[in-house]
Amino acid sequence: MLKRVIIGAGAALLALILLPITAASADGAGWGAFGHTGRHFGHPSPGSAVVNIENSPAGPVLVVGGAGAGYIPATSTTPATYAYPAGSSLYLATIDPSTYGSSFFHPYQPGCTTTVVPDTAQGPLSCTGPETDMGADWPAFTTNGFPVAGRGVNPGLLSAVYRPDLGTFQVTYAGHPLYLFDPGPDSFFGANFYETVLPLPPWDTAWYLVSPWGTPASGPATLETEPPQSGLTTYNSTELAAEMLPGLGGAAVSVYSFSGDGPYRSNCYGACAREFIPLYTVGTPTIATGVSGVNAGAIGVIHRFDGTEQVTYHGHPLYIYDQEQPLPNASDTGLGTNGTGGNGNGVSAFGGTLSLVTP
Repeated sequence: MLKRVIIGAGAALLALILLPITAASADGAGWGAFGHTGRHFGHPSPGSAVVNIENSPAGPVLVVGGAGAGYIPATSTTPATYAYPAGSSLYLATIDPSTYGSSFFHPYQPGCTTTVVPDTAQGPLSCTGPETDMGADWPAFTTNGFPVAGRGVNPGLLSAVYRPDLGTFQVTYAGHPLYLFDPGPDSFFGANFYETVLPLPPWDTAWYLVSPWGTPASGPATLETEPPQSGLTTYNSTELAAEMLPGLGGAAVSVYSFSGDGPYRSNCYGACAREFIPLYTVGTPTIATGVSGVNAGAIGVIHRFDGTEQVTYHGHPLYIYDQEQPLPNASDTGLGTNGTGGNGNGVSAFGGTLSLVTP
């Protein structure tokens, strides 16, 4: 084990030595720093990833800048191109711990890895891989030089972390590794995706667009209800749910309260928030069209210490479970658009227990 750590640390050090020591903001307004301490002056290196901002239905979000990401060389019959053209959306995964604190002696351990799972509903997949890896569900946004901040992007939040499994650096923002999903501008298909357990890609995570402030750009949360289904759900009466997977038309996902919280206060951060994912909102939460039984007066919002906003119901902060079981679909796609089973009910960890919420 010690030998493996030494070899891995040596690879990271070699990559740091080879990586150019400069960074710049794309608009020329100032020179950024790689990492979070010190300032270096110069010009952006060839191969430096560029991050821009684009307006989305959830407000301004981070997108790929420059020429694009995932360079594909020219062949005798095709010109050179990019797998992800400029304007492609960037995402964060709730399963990833913060990259802050990672270093030569403390290599970063991501939640979204390159390990291939052979039996997902979409076939063999890894959570991530290089931009041109067709077997990577959410390719990593990588860089060969210090990442470059476009206009409106905070260079103090922009950095990169070495990924030994990728053999290169992944761009980060506010401590979140950044990922790709849908190629091309003005496509936000991956927004509020939810991938938990088989037959879904079992990444135990929710995926969000990223705001210029480094927080999940979830848009307003939408509450609805989900009825019990005999033999499939843990609940026997209608329960409160949140709408996820908007790119697929929306799906009801069970929401929970956490007994470790106080009234209008969440105590779930760090590893807790990676397993019990806060129900984020940007703006006032809404109730799904045509849904009855949800008490609009019971819906509220709290401000979390990490700068995000979380939905409450009767003062209880709400969560979704990172190992939620999707219910089968008639189409058998495994994407869980038929709702979820509420299997997080009664799960205890981090000083509290999850409980389904009756509207």
